This record gives sequence, C-alpha cells and structure tokens, in this order.
Amino acid sequence: MTNMNEILTAAQSLPASDRAQLIANLWDSVSPLDWVPPDSQWITEANRRSDACDAGEMTSTPWAEVRQRARRRAGLDG
Repeated sequence: MTNMNEILTAAQSLPASDRAQLIANLWDSVSPLDWVPPDSQWITEANRRSDACDAGEMTSTPWAEVRQRARRRAGLDG
C-alpha cells in the first residue's frame, strides 16, 4: 500500500495546475465534521486582525485580486 509520504512526493512532482486541482479536489472531499478546529493562537490572531480592521488600522484586498495574484505566482494565469 502507498503511504502518505509517497503520495505527497508524487503530488509535488505534478505541474502547478494539477497540484492546484488536486488541492481543490481533496478539500472538497473532507467533511466539515472532520476539520480540525483552529488552535487558540490562531483564534487570538484572527481576533486581533478583525479588531484592527474594525478600527481602521489595516485594510483588506478583494478576494478576486488576491486569487488573481496567487494564480499568477503559481504559474496558472500567464
């Protein structure tokens, strides 16, 4: 039987577009009931950022722009 490290090594050798599709397919295959809850440090940081955003101390970037930049960096969009 193939172990996770062998699968990971094989997945890492795929082209970027195939890796991105694999990530999406794997994500969609996991039930929310199986998600690991965030740890307390993550929750603390998320709350800190939310408070800073609410106070006007930081700005956000629209998802479409973030996604486009990430796809470009991954070589998925010319």
